[in-house]
Amino acid sequence: MKRASSESASSATAAKKLSTFNNTGGFTADSIPQHHYHLGENNYAVVSDFGNVLNVHIRNFKTNENGRNFPTKNGVSFSLYVWNHLLPKWTIHLYHQRLEKC
Repeated sequence: MKRASSESASSATAAKKLSTFNNTGGFTADSIPQHHYHLGENNYAVVSDFGNVLNVHIRNFKTNENGRNFPTKNGVSFSLYVWNHLLPKWTIHLYHQRLEKC
């Protein structure tokens, strides 16, 4: 059973924000979309704003036979709050790894 809404259907649809991942056409390596950041190999960081909440996705992408990249289920998603707390620790960890290799 559907809930009754005080807003009309047209105003509710206009206020709805689409996610960055709703683009199902994929992309090529030559045309990486806005808010997608290549991390190496088939890994990308994607910043999305779904439902007025910012999230950072670290995701593995798969390339199809036409050379277009599509997200897979392999990856993680962080809220902006969690991402801001993890990033400094991750940066320090990577710095120490580089020092050990020298």
